[in-house]
Amino acid sequence: MAISETNKKLLTNTIIAVIVVVAANKIVIKPLLQFLGIRKSDAEIAKEKSDAENINEIEKNLNAKGLVLSKSKAEWDQIADAIYNDLRYSGLDDNKADAGYQIARVQNDADVIYLIKSFGKRQEYFFFLPTGSPKGLTEFITSNLTRDNINLINNNYKSKGIKFRF
Repeated sequence: MAISETNKKLLTNTIIAVIVVVAANKIVIKPLLQFLGIRKSDAEIAKEKSDAENINEIEKNLNAKGLVLSKSKAEWDQIADAIYNDLRYSGLDDNKADAGYQIARVQNDADVIYLIKSFGKRQEYFFFLPTGSPKGLTEFITSNLTRDNINLINNNYKSKGIKFRF
């Protein structure tokens, strides 16, 4: 059975259209979605996986050393929510002083690790519009607080014997 000239043109055009759509997705659409923070890049996905594995490993080591949370997990979850609510609207209604107070409530390395884990990745907004990809606790703190405030938090951690620094 031979293919007619019309069907050959239709088949050729369909193949070309599929190639164009695939190429446009790779060259234009995927990078645009990554730029807008709608889609994560392969590097971001790999880093998130690595970070999660590192946090779990650190948590296991701290538990093996007998270091336990100074507050319940529910309290740390509330503190993580309070920090997020204090800083999520970077262009409008943020409460940097309370966020600094909340982050300084940790008493040991186990608290810091659980707080980072509890905070997870959350979306930041600028005048109610999402900005970039979701961020973790360290990105929220370093992008929203001044260097002086961060130094105060780090000095607080140092005085408590906490190894973590922003």
